[in-house]
Amino acid sequence: MKKKPLLPRQEKLAKALATGLPLAKAAKKAGYSGEKTSACEIANKPNVSQRVAELREKNEQVLEISRAGFIRTIHARFANEENRDAPKYGEMLAKACGYNEPEKFDITQSMEVVIRIGGKQVE
Repeated sequence: MKKKPLLPRQEKLAKALATGLPLAKAAKKAGYSGEKTSACEIANKPNVSQRVAELREKNEQVLEISRAGFIRTIHARFANEENRDAPKYGEMLAKACGYNEPEKFDITQSMEVVIRIGGKQVE
């Protein structure tokens, strides 16, 4: 069975919802009146909700690639000993990897941490 194509406003609604906009804002952006019930009915149509899921999946794939690239770039800049902004990139790298949220870690053993700033070890 061939999938029924979306109407232009339905496609706009699906794209807006896939980016994370709330239903009311997505409906307004797509050109609907702003009545939450009609936008909700349209969003819940099988072909529209399926399109939202497809678009979200595509967005997640792009974000995953972008996130990995972002982390590689930050790491390269942090590891460059000639970079005066290495500490800033180290902080960004820690945040991107979640190391600034200690509640996410269960540290049950001791470990040695060596910090280098500008190529020099900090005591």
